Amino acid sequence: MERLFRLDTIASNPGTETHEYAGTTFYALPFLRQDFPNIESSVRIEENSFQVRLNGTLVPFRGVLVDPSILEVFGLRLLSGQLDALDRPDGLVLSKNAAKRIFGTLDVLGRTVTVDNEGQMSRHSVTAVTDGVVGPNFMSDFEMMIPISTEHEKSSHCYSRWGSDCGNIYLKLRHAQDQALIQSHLRDFVMRRASGPDESDISLGLHPEKTYALTLAPLRNGRFYDAHVIASDDGVERNVIDGIGLVGLLALALACANAINLATARSVLRAREVAIRKTLGGTRKALLVQFLGEALALTLIAGLLGLALCELLVPGIASLTGENITISYGFVLAVLPLVILGCGLASGLYPAIILSGYRPARILAAARMPSGGRMAGRLRDGLVIGQFAIAITIIIGMLVIHQQTEFLKRADQGFVRSGLLIGSAIPSEDIATQQRMRDRLSSIPGVSAVSFGMLAPDPDNKNQTTFTYDSPKGPTRVHLLHDRCDESYFQVYHPQLLAGRWFDASRGLDSRLGDEKTSLATNNIILNASAVARFGFAKPTDAIGKIIKDNGRSALIIGVMADMRFESPRQAVYPEIMIFNPHLKTSFPRPIPAIRFTGVPVLEMERRLDLAWSSVLPDVEGHFQTADARLEKFYRGDEQRGRIFTLGAVAAVAIAALGLYGLSAFAAARRVHEMGIRKTLGATSLQVTMLLLRDFLRPVIIASLIACPIAWAIMRDWLSEFDERISLGPTSFIIAVGGALTIAGLTVLGQTIRLARAEPARALRAE
Repeated sequence: MERLFRLDTIASNPGTETHEYAGTTFYALPFLRQDFPNIESSVRIEENSFQVRLNGTLVPFRGVLVDPSILEVFGLRLLSGQLDALDRPDGLVLSKNAAKRIFGTLDVLGRTVTVDNEGQMSRHSVTAVTDGVVGPNFMSDFEMMIPISTEHEKSSHCYSRWGSDCGNIYLKLRHAQDQALIQSHLRDFVMRRASGPDESDISLGLHPEKTYALTLAPLRNGRFYDAHVIASDDGVERNVIDGIGLVGLLALALACANAINLATARSVLRAREVAIRKTLGGTRKALLVQFLGEALALTLIAGLLGLALCELLVPGIASLTGENITISYGFVLAVLPLVILGCGLASGLYPAIILSGYRPARILAAARMPSGGRMAGRLRDGLVIGQFAIAITIIIGMLVIHQQTEFLKRADQGFVRSGLLIGSAIPSEDIATQQRMRDRLSSIPGVSAVSFGMLAPDPDNKNQTTFTYDSPKGPTRVHLLHDRCDESYFQVYHPQLLAGRWFDASRGLDSRLGDEKTSLATNNIILNASAVARFGFAKPTDAIGKIIKDNGRSALIIGVMADMRFESPRQAVYPEIMIFNPHLKTSFPRPIPAIRFTGVPVLEMERRLDLAWSSVLPDVEGHFQTADARLEKFYRGDEQRGRIFTLGAVAAVAIAALGLYGLSAFAAARRVHEMGIRKTLGATSLQVTMLLLRDFLRPVIIASLIACPIAWAIMRDWLSEFDERISLGPTSFIIAVGGALTIAGLTVLGQTIRLARAEPARALRAE
């Protein structure tokens, strides 16, 4: 693993933000192998969704087209077969789960499988079976591996152009230290190998190093690294994992503080026991060992109970977080004794020192139990303040995360989501097939409009181009997402028009695609608001009537639409250019069908659309979904984070409330005489109640003053990661503080009322 690296792309396209992408062009690999002898081996991985017909139904499998070296590069363990299993052009490696799904057994070597890859059928012979879990995390998801064919290399731009990106390249270096050497020469490599004429379809222009770079991403920490890499589905934010650990550590710290608090308060009640033991010959050392032993015994019992609860609760936690969580008993058994010892000493040492230090003569001569002194009282208040400060901080974080997640779900995406269903990209570029698909979908009862486009929520098709606007201040180049739409697009998506007009099929220049690279081939286009801003226009209306150019192609801006957010809310909306292709004047490259429907339940409409799709493309899965379902993965991580914070908040508040209850019970027992005197002098029960509540709630108020600034700083930093976000207003803070005060008040209310209602005479007679 130390020698494995993924080759990532860093794109600094004009007019857009710089991002690192997990994929890169396969065209670079032969040149890398020539220029860097430090590379021991390599593998290209192109993900695909394969399908196999089982019992008359097409069943999808997550698969990859790969180089045969994949088994050796990742050191995958095989249940059967050899490491040269993919050397055969018709070879097929199955995961054990895929083998069982297809054949019902693991004894499958030599058996044939017909695989449907986006409508293209091919027969393969099973040459190996993997256990599906060994190697990098992402490898466990792959169910089928098929070698990249020579025909596929010739037909795909991914293998013949620098600007392409269809998958990942993984490199195995001879030595881990070679990373620094290769990395230092990658810029020169790009300048040497990727440069060429600006008009070339293969190269990246005369100065590719200005917009394009390659970097080596180590696989040993890939899960955390990929959280900040585009087009990587395996990344996890490091601060999410740290947050889970921090919540656990804070809960443990709260429990230790509770134990110290309660033991310190209870120690004064054991003062006479200590005095008598010392009078009868007990030494301070013996008492210290006894009290520490009691604390360690309680911590041991708690640790064993906690381990049992973990076994019971882990499946529930896993379902809440969406992660595959298991208990590593090797790690737990190594760490648990240290945790028990540390918590036992942390919670028991100070009370043991206090208890063993009492002087027998002073204790036995006193009419009342000692209070523990001013320092002990301050310690108890300080621990309560710390507990509630942590709890309130976690509650505020939970509320802000929940509000941000709900805001993103309800936020205006730039198109109308209700009554909208979106299908898979049509793999065929045959215009007759695309027309049959449109006609078949349009004929379904309940469908009001059908539209084809190249972009959709969570897009797979990301065609890009670069245009230049010659402004009075000089030329401005902007990299744009390239989309095509038909005459029904406006009716299906309902985009918001900010300036100008929408496309009109009766206007010739609207429907001219402008693919010819000549100044006479001017076509009308529409930009989104982000593109207009990147070109330097002050407002959308300023862009209307202006011309932008791309290597001889000219485009007239006739309209500006509001941004349509198809990707993660953490990213800024990409500048977009849209051209018109009415009535399938020419075929779409992998068009994505979108349907506007009314009067039919969503599930029923999805079923009808899938059936209609299969009547045209029976060997390709249509899989129509709502826009919300396609965008769900962008919110899933924050929802999981919110659930974790909710669990942490509940645990923190419960622990803090238990500590406050114990402290209030001790304080109530200590203040019986005081309350009796106050009532004798004329204080009412209400006055006594308010006095006690004020004293008990003072630490919680101080905790709120400490927690709010801390939570504000933490959550402001978290919200800054989003392109669209809520304002960090006072609502969450008021709810958190008010909730903490309410819980604290209810916790001590019983003790307060009992003490306030006590009869003065009986209170003054109490010892």
